[in-house]
Amino acid sequence: MRRLLVLSVLMLAAVAPANAQDGVGELTPIIGFRAGGTLNDAVTGESFSIQPSWSWGVVAGISLGSPNLIIEATYMQQLTRASSDVTFGGGLGGLHDMRIQTALAGVQWDFSPKARVRPLVSAAVGATSLEAQGGGQVTSFTASLSGGVKVMATRNFGARLELRTLALFSGGSLKGLCQFSECMVGLTGWGTLQVDVSIGTLFSF
Repeated sequence: MRRLLVLSVLMLAAVAPANAQDGVGELTPIIGFRAGGTLNDAVTGESFSIQPSWSWGVVAGISLGSPNLIIEATYMQQLTRASSDVTFGGGLGGLHDMRIQTALAGVQWDFSPKARVRPLVSAAVGATSLEAQGGGQVTSFTASLSGGVKVMATRNFGARLELRTLALFSGGSLKGLCQFSECMVGLTGWGTLQVDVSIGTLFSF
């Protein structure tokens, strides 16, 4: 997860010098509310819902010459719980507390880059790390599609409101989310969906 985030930042830094004369950069710390997502026990078929909770992170972007097209790197984190009355490995509930981290790299299309109110859409791919109590971890390929609006108070300062859909695809080890036992809980089938609504303070430069 950290390697993906570092790679995304380095990609932005590499593009910036080539386009500095034509484009802009953006940095947006965000806070939001993330909901949705289901884990499954591959043996018993039982489902575990990921509980809605606050999320936070940062979005960084650099234009690609055209002021409408911006490449972005996004980092998001959610502290949550998986709802289940079942405990694992001596009854310690190793699945319950979870930290979800997502790192994405993608593109944003800004419909009105010079206007005060700027509708936007963005698409990105990356990875999501689901880390459970006791250190168990599963990493999932993730695709994101979002839409929102920027409202600029000045040329270099504004707000960004965004609704993001995240598709977490299965493929990681199913044994990673239990603390002491060899349980088979994780993302099964094609994966699962989450939705994040966020607002952030946008700095343009």
